Amino acid sequence: MESDTEPSTPVSTLEATPETEYENRIANLEAAPTQSTTEYFSWQQLADISERLTGLGEQYGALTTVCTGDYVALGTERGSVVVTDYLGRVKMALGSAASAAYGAVSALAFSADHMVLVAGYAQGFVVVWDWAKGTTAAVSRPRQASDSPDAAGHPAGTAITCVGFIGASRHRYISGSGGGLVLYHHIVRRLLTTMSTQPLASDGGVLFEAAALARGTHACVTDDLGLVAILTDSSITIVKTRHGVEQQYRAGFQTAEGTRRRTVARRPYAGSVAWQSAQRIERPATTPAESDAMLPKLAYSWGAHIHILAVHLDYNVSGNGTALGSAAPRVQFERETEWTAIEDVVFCR
Repeated sequence: MESDTEPSTPVSTLEATPETEYENRIANLEAAPTQSTTEYFSWQQLADISERLTGLGEQYGALTTVCTGDYVALGTERGSVVVTDYLGRVKMALGSAASAAYGAVSALAFSADHMVLVAGYAQGFVVVWDWAKGTTAAVSRPRQASDSPDAAGHPAGTAITCVGFIGASRHRYISGSGGGLVLYHHIVRRLLTTMSTQPLASDGGVLFEAAALARGTHACVTDDLGLVAILTDSSITIVKTRHGVEQQYRAGFQTAEGTRRRTVARRPYAGSVAWQSAQRIERPATTPAESDAMLPKLAYSWGAHIHILAVHLDYNVSGNGTALGSAAPRVQFERETEWTAIEDVVFCR
């Protein structure tokens, strides 16, 4: 594990192309009246930016992953990360002689302010990019066979499958690899910039996804916990990462036959996990006194089942029926609802 600042090799951006027709098409889509519908969703045609990205494959390599925020970040098979706007115009191409050995980009995520990117690579590297400057803020290198047993890092040659920043931080983030290992990284900036890395989960199972709770529009005690949800083929686990790593919730899975874990040989399976951060709710003045916020929720799918966990705050934490004054409430997770599909759910948001 090490932290460094590595300049990105200058890469020529794509030449600007006439944009009037494209921008007019977007304006026409936005001005189109929304049709009334009795459906649960109102569908709106969106502009396709893929035609503006046709030159990226030849210049940077085939696209392997994408993430969106105020900008669009595209990972490629050659290890480059290309940041564009929503018109497909290249803002920055990230890559260097060193990062060329990291392998294909396999996972990407923006920070809450969209100014920093964390990228996972096929060879087990995890890199934090200050993309506007074209430099790296930290590099987490994979663990080699010759390293000591307590060395932190993903196994060399194991692709990173998920990454994400915790809350509003640029310096706290997670990474998960195909071998079932989830790591919590913390960039510590004092006199010297150092990296702290510790495992959150390593049960040897199949890691479906790990996701950190982002900060929402309403302040909540969960903002100070740094919550991370980890979904494997055998369990869903929620841990806090701030002020020490500690498990907050865990539930195992059972199939209809009562077995704890499905195997690939018996049936294909999949899973996905997504947080809803705390949101402020605008209420009319005539509304009776109620909570003005929606607390965080966690949605996850395992096989054909979708589950919703709701966060509840217990202010009576003394154990004897009285509140503890200004003490922080206890955060609890309760099953809110579940739904079963006719086939496996591979992605939920």
